[in-house]
Amino acid sequence: MAVFWKICVVVTLALCSQGFAQNKKMVPAGGWRDINENDEHGQAALRYATEEYNKVNKDEYITDVSKIIRLRRQVVAGMKYSIEVEALVSRCSQNEFTAEECQNQKTTKRRCFFDVFVVAWRNYKELRKGYCSKNQ
Repeated sequence: MAVFWKICVVVTLALCSQGFAQNKKMVPAGGWRDINENDEHGQAALRYATEEYNKVNKDEYITDVSKIIRLRRQVVAGMKYSIEVEALVSRCSQNEFTAEECQNQKTTKRRCFFDVFVVAWRNYKELRKGYCSKNQ
């Protein structure tokens, strides 16, 4: 009789978990999750990515992020952010011109992609990938 109850409990738990999985979008542990564009940590990762992109890029500089297309994060030994944005890109850097003069320069729309790795408890950030597509 005890075996019967154990089987009933196992079957009931299996059916409940299957029903829950069908009603709720399940993401495996360590998988990517879309996050709201207003998420403060996602916004901080985007700011960091654009600053780092502008530091290392010699040809064009992101002057403004006009639209967040996709913002995702993944929990690893820290946090990984995958960011896709539409940005205005100019040949003038903020260091060379005042903001007003820079706004008068010709800007083009580009789709930019960034991967940022953050380990908050070590105060560590790294832009692992950052580029803007030429065809928009």
